[in-house]
Amino acid sequence: MRFTFSFLCLLMALNLAAQDQHAHLRKGDRAYDRDQYKEAEQHYRNAADRDVRSSRAVYNLGNTLYQQGKFEEAGQRFQQASAREDQPSKAEQADTWHNLGNAMLQQRKFKEAVKAYEQSLRYRPGDQDSRMNLQMAKKKLREEMQKQQEQQNQPQQNPQNQNQDQNPSQQPNQPPPPEKNRQQNPEHQQEDQPSSTPPQQKQPQ
Repeated sequence: MRFTFSFLCLLMALNLAAQDQHAHLRKGDRAYDRDQYKEAEQHYRNAADRDVRSSRAVYNLGNTLYQQGKFEEAGQRFQQASAREDQPSKAEQADTWHNLGNAMLQQRKFKEAVKAYEQSLRYRPGDQDSRMNLQMAKKKLREEMQKQQEQQNQPQQNPQNQNQDQNPSQQPNQPPPPEKNRQQNPEHQQEDQPSSTPPQQKQPQ
């Protein structure tokens, strides 16, 4: 009898925890839809704390962090979500890896971004957004490697001797100042900005 009673208490506790988690997920979804990402972040954190195995809570937490510009932690959350075993569909796996690629791309970690987009395409080969972002990441990676190679090939000179040997007209050109941030035109958005996938399975099953 004691064993049966304890077992029933455990089931009731698990059921209450699941209901509490779903409530936080729903509140997080509503806040996310209103672009209230800080509030959504708190609800998704609470949901993830109540079920550490929930990929949906961790994935949507990653989305709210991404929207707030917290790309490093967002990437960590997407990596955690990709390792969970409760993702029921290939589409959800594809979304997770796609958004991980976006987070890596925003951090200029181009090699990691390439790997993430390639993994996303393994789950959803026909996804045009992932294909486009993969090409962008590869292009950025090639440019970075080329720049590093050019820097390695430049002769190392003593700055003091260089200043003595060159007159002002022979000084190397200074790099131009960085351009200001600009608003993106719709036709250029896909070229300059990684596309994001929406939160997956926003309504709990």
